[in-house]
Amino acid sequence: MKFTQTIILFLIFPIIFSQTFDAVLDNLKTLEGYIAEYKKEKEASDSLNHLILAFIRLGKYDSFQWTIAAGTVPSDLYDYVKNKDETHGTNTLMCRKYGDIVLPTKKKIDFVHLFAVMNGMDYLPLASALVGWGGDLAQLAQDLKNNFPSLTDLNQLIIEARKFLGIKGQFGEGDLNADIDAPIILKRKKTGITFSDTIRTFYSNGDHKYKIKEFVNIVFPDLKDKTKIREYLEANYSDQAFIQILECKYGLRTGSFKCYLPGDIVPEFANHRKAAIYAFADFLGENI
Repeated sequence: MKFTQTIILFLIFPIIFSQTFDAVLDNLKTLEGYIAEYKKEKEASDSLNHLILAFIRLGKYDSFQWTIAAGTVPSDLYDYVKNKDETHGTNTLMCRKYGDIVLPTKKKIDFVHLFAVMNGMDYLPLASALVGWGGDLAQLAQDLKNNFPSLTDLNQLIIEARKFLGIKGQFGEGDLNADIDAPIILKRKKTGITFSDTIRTFYSNGDHKYKIKEFVNIVFPDLKDKTKIREYLEANYSDQAFIQILECKYGLRTGSFKCYLPGDIVPEFANHRKAAIYAFADFLGENI
């Protein structure tokens, strides 16, 4: 009996998660409709893309720093959507609360983080690294610093970084997939096509299999020599002023005025930072 039950669960397991994915996107599509109605009724000056991306992002990422990097939405939009939910018996506000959802590929993605990254990239391209891969790399370096404060060997730190990257810690699977997929989905999204339909198509037609290469082509278009991806990524990452501030807040750099004037890398954590960068570079290099 137990064996039979196990077989049945094995067979329906993909269906369950497929329905969950579809339900999330169906809910998102309803939300997109409500926000489109809001924009038309209120004659809102913000683009529809921004209203949708920022509204979802603000459910989790609403700090002052995020407001600078990704903007905000009109103050009455929340109540407008809430009233729509109450009137129609929907729960589109849940789109602001989704955590990791399981994709048809069986991988996990942090739903709100996906929209936050797209929001930042769309709103302030200058800070696009901060809201996505760069900010998460700083968090990975922080994880290494906190878990291995006395470890200085770069090769061993890289090994430890790969145990965290896309697996656990602050740069886990959901965040990694959100960072990789966000620029692709944002670029593929066409005027008049919803985010929900774009996302559904991306994960259903097999194109996701080549997403690492597409991510690199979009985010690092001037990377010519793939054999030097470590050096390229380190230079690209290190050149980001916003990330330097974040590194200072994480104790990886010196700084003053609450780290708004970041200083040099703290010597004992230089390899922790480098290991995080190299681990991500190696991950990309292995998949392009």
